[in-house]
Amino acid sequence: MKKKDKNPFLRILGLLFLGFISLYIALESGYYEAKVSKKTAMTAESIQKFEEDVKNGNPIDVNTYIFEEKKDYSNHTTDAAVFIGAKVEDFMSKGITEIFGVVKSLFT
Repeated sequence: MKKKDKNPFLRILGLLFLGFISLYIALESGYYEAKVSKKTAMTAESIQKFEEDVKNGNPIDVNTYIFEEKKDYSNHTTDAAVFIGAKVEDFMSKGITEIFGVVKSLFT
């Protein structure tokens, strides 16, 4: 007997299901809440530092107390994806405009 090849659609569907299950488990296990509580703790520390500076009469600068984590995810791949996305958007916008123009001319 010859073994049947697996359907690629079912493989993709299975991978998506596994991804969903792993994200669901991460959500239910409290991973997201732990990340948020860490930011809240940093904010609480900033508030405490601000109150101490006010009591001591130290100069106050808002930027000292703001906790902002910025990550730069840009690289050649993301730049290329943004460029391609912009070109596809332009092409689709112009194409749809032209299609509506043709339909409009048919009915006028």
